[in-house]
Amino acid sequence: MRRSSSEGLRSVLGERSKLFTLLWILTFSSIFLISLVNPAIPYLVEVFVTEEAAAVTLIGFLNASFNLSKTLANVPGGIFADKLGRKILITFSLLILPFSFLLYYLSDNCYYLIAGELIGGIAIGLLVPAVSALVADITSAAALSTAYGVFNLSWILSQIPSPILGGFLSNVVGLKFPFLVALIASIPCIIASLKLDGQAEAVKHAEDSEKTSWKGGGSPGGSYGRTLALFCGVEVLNGLGNGILATLLIVYPLYALRVSVLEMGIIFSVSWGIATAISQIPGGRLADKFGEKPLIIASIMGFTPILILLPTAQTLTQYLFLLGLSCVIGNLSIPAYSSWLATSIPPTKRGAGFGATSAAFGSGSIIGPLIGSILWNILKPNAMIAFASAAIIFALTIPLICMIKS
Repeated sequence: MRRSSSEGLRSVLGERSKLFTLLWILTFSSIFLISLVNPAIPYLVEVFVTEEAAAVTLIGFLNASFNLSKTLANVPGGIFADKLGRKILITFSLLILPFSFLLYYLSDNCYYLIAGELIGGIAIGLLVPAVSALVADITSAAALSTAYGVFNLSWILSQIPSPILGGFLSNVVGLKFPFLVALIASIPCIIASLKLDGQAEAVKHAEDSEKTSWKGGGSPGGSYGRTLALFCGVEVLNGLGNGILATLLIVYPLYALRVSVLEMGIIFSVSWGIATAISQIPGGRLADKFGEKPLIIASIMGFTPILILLPTAQTLTQYLFLLGLSCVIGNLSIPAYSSWLATSIPPTKRGAGFGATSAAFGSGSIIGPLIGSILWNILKPNAMIAFASAAIIFALTIPLICMIKS
């Protein structure tokens, strides 16, 4: 099985399969460490802020802080990735990330937590545009959805064992122990990133394949600008909806179901790990076969009703089932969206394009977590309206998606 997967990767990427594999490993490792510490953060908040409404507000503010710094880093990160090279940005982002874990480990008040989120956001904000653009650079347009489906498994599979491990370490060793583990383990990622090569070859490949891998056609000016603006509009709404959910998906099990740190880790693992991983390869193949736009619209129409039902869960098992189902259906569209965006942007502008759409997503997700906190504090214990508001925002992306030319 491993041999056939390797041969399939080589058939799509050729000699660039080694570069793709190293990018996959670096992304897997980075997100593994972030996911390792995530389950402990809400409980660390409770150490410093004991009153529920204040704690919920701080959880939302932490998510907003991360998204703010990530957004501010996205656009310059994308531009620098185009100008200076993807490798430099990837290595630099991995140099920044350990300082986030260090601040959490040393924290004795909530200001350390905020600073840790800000630094972590900068690191991810620089990393994502460079990695996304480099994957597109080294992959042919015909197989791009499938390639993104495989690559997305790097950050998805990493979130299956790591939250459970982080929750276990917090319960058994100590609440801050996962942050120490992440700090130490982040050093090899920096060293490995220095082995990235093939940047010149990737850029040359992008330039040589521009006419065949870019669907914009004709002059890139007007068509590219309109398309990018629509993608950014979609991402603002996606960021807002995801931002609201970022708070609700934590505080509902924390306060309505009263789960432990380990159980919170299981929730992260099932939702952003197992369920999302299941959807990636089928999602990529469906997009390559039927087209990106139909799959994205079907995915939105399928998962939004399930979001509204999430607060009806009365047990952890019910919550995991509904959340997992919504993630499987909703995340079928991730490879399709990535490949659609990549083939709609001139290859020499992919870094900036991915940076702009990431920043658009971030602009929505800055205020989303705060809105989620407000909705929870106002509407508890009836959280269905809060979850429904996120579902409506996701549904509003459909008109914009229909306006983007396939």
